[in-house]
Amino acid sequence: MTVFFIFCTFFPCAEASKAPRVSSSYQHYIEGLIFDNLGEYELAKDAYLKATKTDSQAWDLHYRLALDYVRLKDFKNAEREFRFLLKIRPYAERARYLLALVCSYRSKFNEAAKQYRILLERPLLEISELYIRYSLGHLHILKGDLENAESEYQRIIKDHPGNSEAHFYLGYIYAEASEFDKAINEFSRSIELNSNNAAALNSLSYLYAEREINLDEAFSLVKKALEIEPSNGAYLDTLGWVYFKKGDFENARRYLENAAVLFRDAEIFDHLGDVYLELEMFDKAKKNWKIALEMDPTRKQIKDKLKQLKRRK
Repeated sequence: MTVFFIFCTFFPCAEASKAPRVSSSYQHYIEGLIFDNLGEYELAKDAYLKATKTDSQAWDLHYRLALDYVRLKDFKNAEREFRFLLKIRPYAERARYLLALVCSYRSKFNEAAKQYRILLERPLLEISELYIRYSLGHLHILKGDLENAESEYQRIIKDHPGNSEAHFYLGYIYAEASEFDKAINEFSRSIELNSNNAAALNSLSYLYAEREINLDEAFSLVKKALEIEPSNGAYLDTLGWVYFKKGDFENARRYLENAAVLFRDAEIFDHLGDVYLELEMFDKAKKNWKIALEMDPTRKQIKDKLKQLKRRK
């Protein structure tokens, strides 16, 4: 048997020589799959593009090409591919859902909302209605349409009363609208439903700190959030801000400096400027406020702080 195996290996039999040849399109498709598995998305995309030259209507081929465009943040070409896929299969739920996401990345918010609503018009087989309504709510937040965002999350809560995430997002909406009592109620309800909802723990803590109330509880809340996500820069910022409101400026500085390393955000540098001011480190206060203003030029209060600092010095 060993001799026969060697013979067949080096001298293929006549039947083997008649085996059909694999098309170049299929070869490129397999290459694309291999590169995808290796995380080499640019190479995968190039392989799929080569495959489309001889197999322009293959659904799986264009779907994987679209996914790689998304991974590469080439949302324009991703949108083109998903629209092509929907011409072939108008009821392909995943393709339409991803098209909506891509449109939102391109700030085409009305088009994204349209695609979500098309999905909600039919019975869903692949994607849950809850998932789509979450996405629609997020989209309204991105648009700054807090009224419609609130309606989406209220609907989710009506259908799913124990949904912690929906209560969290309602809290976020109310905080953005300066309806702080409502925001506190929603964040608290979110935590009641899921005591490990780190985002809700952090948000309630920050809201307390901003209003300078319940500072001991604010400290406990954000410490628990950091136990869940210890490297979250936004949560470290909240902890630093709670220390600041409690008058512990050294600990405030320590945590805010760590937060600024992990998460570059105008709010953090604004907070750092306030801390350095209290510590009479005026040059550092000025430097951090300027960084915050460069990151977010709309922060008028920072311009006022810089003017006051100039007069103070």
